[in-house]
Amino acid sequence: MRPAATTSDPGAAAFGPALPATLLLLLAACTPSPETRTEELHVFGAIAELQLRDADPAAAQAALAEVSAELGKLHREWHAWETSDLTRINEAFAAGEPVQAPASVVALISRSLPLAEASEGLFDPAIGGLVAAWGFHTSVFPVVSPAPSNEALQAWRAHRPRLAEVVVDGNVLSTRNRKVQLDFGAIAEGMAAEIASGILRRNGIRQALVNLGGDVVAIGDGGGARWQVGLRDPFGGVLGGIEMQDGDALFSTGNYNKFRTSPSGTRWAHILDPRTGYPARGSAAVVVLHGDPVLADAAATALFVAGPAGFERIARRMDVHCALMITEENELLVTAAMAARVTMARDPVALGPPIDLGAGCR
Repeated sequence: MRPAATTSDPGAAAFGPALPATLLLLLAACTPSPETRTEELHVFGAIAELQLRDADPAAAQAALAEVSAELGKLHREWHAWETSDLTRINEAFAAGEPVQAPASVVALISRSLPLAEASEGLFDPAIGGLVAAWGFHTSVFPVVSPAPSNEALQAWRAHRPRLAEVVVDGNVLSTRNRKVQLDFGAIAEGMAAEIASGILRRNGIRQALVNLGGDVVAIGDGGGARWQVGLRDPFGGVLGGIEMQDGDALFSTGNYNKFRTSPSGTRWAHILDPRTGYPARGSAAVVVLHGDPVLADAAATALFVAGPAGFERIARRMDVHCALMITEENELLVTAAMAARVTMARDPVALGPPIDLGAGCR
């Protein structure tokens, strides 16, 4: 097996353990025109970059202020291990008590439920306790704390929590399974990107690129200088590039930015397989291109957990037409629609021809 190149940044903060912060996507756009305004916002413990083109200065200022305030509020509501509304909810679940939740958490549950079902549970925000057990509730990587014992993982699997076990009654949440611990790291950036894009559009911004920790949503076509996004290669360098269209959401996840080292010296990713309780194996990186950033975010995680054997099945179930995977063996799985959109900078070993899951990426 060819080991993945080390690209982790131990000093980089992250909102949650499953967020795909700069795992695959490396913003490599064409040189901004003089009319481009680039702003950096410190949200979710990381940097969000917004590029606005040909925007009215007053409208841009108002939009950026609203985005900053909204994402800051979501940070305080969604954080999986710093004191937040979510940690308060998880404490109530562990005590077997009902608890009030902010509207944003209820919305996350609503959006997550059909995606968890479609992914066969490979994406499931109820596994926050497992994420914590593996030491991935941290912003410092690689993780060096002891791994959970086989006995602890067996006990967790015996009561494997599922999001479907959460009862929502208005804004009150409850569950009979005290092992349910919510962690929306695998969908939070998708939801935040959707919200931020909506704010920009509502404020009259017609050309923008929203980059949340490396996951990108495009508004407009770039205004004469098309948005170009590079795909970061899990083995180092640039894998290829994609020209973004209006409404495109490009999300990724991988094994080389947030990880711990196994006893045998291989890399254990922060992306966990709920079926086994262990870090997912087989995938090195996954990229999903879709019109729905929430679905794209969740699908990137589900496909990574599915691995090469389950890539086509889960992509079909989640109605994803544009996706690619680089395996731990430096092999490529790609859908036909994605192959038509990406320009590869190198040629991994192809595991068969492109998979036809339908035309277009939405």
